[in-house]
Amino acid sequence: MCALPVHASDVPPELIALGLKFLDDPGDFFFNLHTANEDYSPLPGDKRGSLRFNFFPTFIPTTWANLSAKAKITNEDGSWPQIDIAGSYGDLLALHALSAGDEGNSVKPTFSDYSFGVIVSKQMEENTKLFGGIKYSSIQMDVAFSSPIASGDFSVSEIKFDMADTFYYTGIAQHTGKDRYIVGQLAYGPKYKKITSRLMVSNKHFEYGMDIFPEGVFVIQPFCGWHWNF
Repeated sequence: MCALPVHASDVPPELIALGLKFLDDPGDFFFNLHTANEDYSPLPGDKRGSLRFNFFPTFIPTTWANLSAKAKITNEDGSWPQIDIAGSYGDLLALHALSAGDEGNSVKPTFSDYSFGVIVSKQMEENTKLFGGIKYSSIQMDVAFSSPIASGDFSVSEIKFDMADTFYYTGIAQHTGKDRYIVGQLAYGPKYKKITSRLMVSNKHFEYGMDIFPEGVFVIQPFCGWHWNF
């Protein structure tokens, strides 16, 4: 048997549109993935801190190791709100393998992924908490391939971007059962005029949901991860 050649006409137009959108702004695509590693929802009132690891879509399939953490600064007391601080850090493990396997390349791949911010929340009803805050979110990548990665009409020889913005966000957390919360969140970054939203179901250790990016390569981005509150 012989393989038939793949022509541009054989590629679905939707796939071509996605490829062109990625090539036009790869930083936005990775920035959206980076958002999956973040968690800026308030801590439960009886907890002092948490650690979180995002499994999909960062660690699997992209080997994007990550860890986010939250710590309570003040408890809610009368008119005084609960205040938490939060941050995240990630590293793309595949780039280390790429760097080790391409010793002849004098320009080593670089990657940076982090965020930090403050969460202010207030109990409005017995099971309902409103929250808001500010976060600084940054991702930077510079990778040059020794030979272009090509597929059909698409060819990429370098991925280089440096994106950072300060986001303002607000949301609601509804306590629906023991160790179970439903969280809705909306954020805006003025530098890139970027709007993001999140809908998440959080259980004792496992959480899942979706991030929504109206202008992204993928408008809806599912995610799942684990967290440990203490």
